[in-house]
Amino acid sequence: MSRILYFCPDFPQPSGGIKTLYRHVHRLAAMGFDARIVHQKHPFRATWHGYEAPALWLSERPSFRPEDILVIPEVMPQVMQQTARFSGERIVIALSWSPTYWNLPPGQTWPGYGIGRVITKSPLIQEYVRWSMGIEATLIHEYVTPERYYFDRGAKRPKICYLTRKERSAAWLHQVLYAKGDPFSRFEWMPLRELSEDEYARNLREATVYVTTNMQEGMNTSVLEAMACGCLVVGYSGVGGAVYMKPEGPSQNCILVENGNVPALGRRLESVLRDLADRPDAYARLTKNGLETAGAYSDPRDEAESLRAVFSPLVRGKG
Repeated sequence: MSRILYFCPDFPQPSGGIKTLYRHVHRLAAMGFDARIVHQKHPFRATWHGYEAPALWLSERPSFRPEDILVIPEVMPQVMQQTARFSGERIVIALSWSPTYWNLPPGQTWPGYGIGRVITKSPLIQEYVRWSMGIEATLIHEYVTPERYYFDRGAKRPKICYLTRKERSAAWLHQVLYAKGDPFSRFEWMPLRELSEDEYARNLREATVYVTTNMQEGMNTSVLEAMACGCLVVGYSGVGGAVYMKPEGPSQNCILVENGNVPALGRRLESVLRDLADRPDAYARLTKNGLETAGAYSDPRDEAESLRAVFSPLVRGKG
């Protein structure tokens, strides 16, 4: 039977992209496909996300068969180049639209490496791949784990969470506002770094506000996770998050600021925190809309069936 081999960087820190790769393999294996994660050096595995996935390691020199299907993240163009003579199927999984992550030499494209199929979670990336590479990308449904990311009213307290791995302006705004004293000192500020996913999710369930400052995101899934936990989301769409982040109108589910405009974000965050200090339910309508938005991504069958639709026609010997 064909194997579905998802290449994955040996990157130990929590990353939404690596969680997606492992979850896809986990989902495919559960449906009866022979799916594996492929890492570079034995015995590396990413375990922080909780998804079990069979593994191969390139350091052990595994053989690849013509019936295998290689799935290559956009951040690994060297693998696309190295496998250009592979006679089996190769698919790029594009989780970012940023050219800095694609990292292609000038004048080169994925079709130049023989790539004809792309999968992605983001409608924005789907359009970008069509424009930049001339390839039609297939959408795989996004998924937010409801067992981890859920609203717990009793856990909520005056707490602000933010990420620091890709961009640190939220940490700077933390310093600026905290120095102003009351009411900002009433809030606990929590950078979400070097945490297991269970700890990461617990902090979001406790938080009132989630500040998002990443500027180049494919789906901005961390925002969906925060919405699922009932956080008020304040910050940037990262471009890709604009698919579901609604900044105005009856369906408004966040407070959106122009990407990269740190001064504007600081002023808006100051206003929001003053409102919440006076009236903790000041933004209840937005957080309720956020819960409904995130709910559309909570059924694992949607992700599983979109994966099945891609791989079933390509696999040899299944069933």
